[in-house]
Amino acid sequence: MPGGVFDVGDAESARQLAVAGGGIVRLARFHIENDLANGGLEPLLEEFYPGGGVDINAVYIGGRGHLPARVRAFLDFCAENIRLN
Repeated sequence: MPGGVFDVGDAESARQLAVAGGGIVRLARFHIENDLANGGLEPLLEEFYPGGGVDINAVYIGGRGHLPARVRAFLDFCAENIRLN
């Protein structure tokens, strides 16, 4: 892995870089849960940010009528797959 400072624009790229040995990353626990469980990442400096939680908001700006099926499916997916405190 080359040295230096990395600047990425999304959490998944940051996660992949950290798993590959690219350095330290701060991400929400839900995003790295599997990597922590399988030893791909190790927690660091948790005492400075206990819980690792972040707010997640799902906002749909649409009419007052029918909620599109794709939006409902996304919200249902989030509710089933993202563990909230």
